[in-house]
Amino acid sequence: MKKIIFFFVIFILIGSVYASDFSKVTVNGAEFEIPSQYSNGDLQNTKYVYKDYRTFAILCVDDYIVSNYGGNYNIADLKQDSTIGDRPVKLLTTYNKYIDKNVSYLYFPVNDSVYCICFQGNAIEDNISHIVESAPKSDMSSDDFYGLLDEVVKEHQNRKYLDTISDNDNYNYVSQKNQHQDNSNSRLLTWYLLSHRR
Repeated sequence: MKKIIFFFVIFILIGSVYASDFSKVTVNGAEFEIPSQYSNGDLQNTKYVYKDYRTFAILCVDDYIVSNYGGNYNIADLKQDSTIGDRPVKLLTTYNKYIDKNVSYLYFPVNDSVYCICFQGNAIEDNISHIVESAPKSDMSSDDFYGLLDEVVKEHQNRKYLDTISDNDNYNYVSQKNQHQDNSNSRLLTWYLLSHRR
């Protein structure tokens, strides 16, 4: 009987230590267990940010996935497909010169959404894996998930192309407008000099 009580006490102590290592946060309706070192961050509906995006954040990127994932994909120094448990994940890592450290963006499906964990470093440590494992499951297959991300990159490239065309059109328009303003300015100058000459 003493052995059973001893093991029960040990089990409770291990459980309480484990529980104190993680706290819970709900982002866009999905609950995550995060390392306690990142608790007391700023929680909004679709994001949880501890200090800043370079330190730690969990984002639901559905509403801006093209700019978020597409932009991070374009500048990533490391791009890696992987799995955590049976869930597909995509790791993008970029060197951040302002903090002189690598910052990683780990994308993964939750329910019918795509989430991103931002953290310092270039490897998926156990505490980051735990966040993904603690998240609600998704029915999105690996093929669907990676296919979606591929389409996002294509759309981001298309938007950049359209922006370039738009910028060129704006440049031509602004250029013509400035030329017109230069003509107007020169006419104004001529009028001023002629009318004010004595």
